[in-house]
Amino acid sequence: MKRFIPVLILSVSTLFSQCKKGNEPDTSTANRLELITSTNWQLSQLTDASGKVINPQQTNLTTQVLFGLDFQFRNDNIVRALDRTTKQIVNGGDWKFTSDNTGVDVKVTGFNGIFPIGELSRQKLVLKNKIPVNGIEQEANLEFKPSL
Repeated sequence: MKRFIPVLILSVSTLFSQCKKGNEPDTSTANRLELITSTNWQLSQLTDASGKVINPQQTNLTTQVLFGLDFQFRNDNIVRALDRTTKQIVNGGDWKFTSDNTGVDVKVTGFNGIFPIGELSRQKLVLKNKIPVNGIEQEANLEFKPSL
């Protein structure tokens, strides 16, 4: 029994330390670069800061147009907007991660700025931005999913 208790304590502490490591987001440049460049992204929905879905019809035309585009972030720091139907490049520019890897700095006509990353995984990319909703600018999440 005296041997069992230290082994049990060591096992439990190891388990908890491993769980903590697994839940922390990996913000390394290499991992984030691989995730963001592994697919083209399409805007699937807009949500407000509390997570409530924003109807695209409540936004301006510039924001609505984003729903018809696929976004391609490339390893060479080129970003392209492709028409989802024709696959033609309709806009392009440069992008890079911010120095702390928590946002993307995009320089594209009509879509410039630093966009904080809310989430980045193989299934979802969330960029935060201010958009006009019913004519009033508010914080929003642009939620992207991989384009098929």
